[in-house]
Amino acid sequence: MALYVPLSRRRRNAALVAIATLLAGLIVGAIVGRSSAVTASESAAAARSKGDTIATRIEALTIEYEQAVAGTGDTIEGGVLDALDGIDRDLAKLITEAPWLGDDQAQLARSATTAVRAGAAAEIDPAQFANVAASAAKQIRETFGVNAYPSLLESGGPITGGSRND
Repeated sequence: MALYVPLSRRRRNAALVAIATLLAGLIVGAIVGRSSAVTASESAAAARSKGDTIATRIEALTIEYEQAVAGTGDTIEGGVLDALDGIDRDLAKLITEAPWLGDDQAQLARSATTAVRAGAAAEIDPAQFANVAASAAKQIRETFGVNAYPSLLESGGPITGGSRND
């Protein structure tokens, strides 16, 4: 024998099921959305890390430059300028990933690599090139909010053994 369920009760039950399903979907969506969304602080930390990497790559160019000038490594074109092309591409990409940078800050970062390129193209003295590269690396770190690490020039050169106080 079938039970008669009044139409008003069937509508109420359908509405309750729809509301419960909506609430469950919203709760699950909020949990999944919060766990997978990139926060502003995570985005900024990633930009700082990438900025630091680019600055380190610029500082490493001093080794290639010294070898190119001494004739013991690649040429300036192959060892320094080609590497700068890659650095410029990565910097341009990073600037687009960091929309909080103003036009002036972005231009300062670009001009830092331009100065390194000009120094390499002019075949300046390796010590001067190291100064230009250190200044460019510092500018990029400042632009992306990286805590400035002492460059090799500021710390008195690489540590070859013992402590810095030797």
